[in-house]
Amino acid sequence: MEWLKEWQQLPYTSPYADASHLDPRTDLSEKRIIGVFHELLHLTIQKKTERQNVSNLRKPLSLPQKFTKVFERHPGIFYISKMSGTQTVVLREAYDCQQLIQRPPCLEDSSKIVHGHKAGGNDLDSELESDNDLFSDYDSDDSIHCPS
Repeated sequence: MEWLKEWQQLPYTSPYADASHLDPRTDLSEKRIIGVFHELLHLTIQKKTERQNVSNLRKPLSLPQKFTKVFERHPGIFYISKMSGTQTVVLREAYDCQQLIQRPPCLEDSSKIVHGHKAGGNDLDSELESDNDLFSDYDSDDSIHCPS
């Protein structure tokens, strides 16, 4: 993991700065890409999004062709959930085991709605409840240690 130590010592490039001067094949460019997606995921309510949504940002953000490889190369920062055949990119630091650390009030309201639908047997229930089981289909190099 010597490359990781060297990578961590590279200078920080702000995700808001113009990066047109960076060679997309360099570690410095990779570090900026990670900064961009760390910032974007942090701005989302649940700190996650489908991988396809991220892929759709390649052209508007002038990113290299295979930029999503950073999610696999940096499992300490990002987690890729593969539940229900959909790949979801998750900002790992935002979760403690399966729980979002800072749960916004709007998610509390949606949770009440889901539990209210249970009596009616709505198909939406299982889809929304799958968010509570985010890390059950874990596929990464390291493991998540959650107290039992």
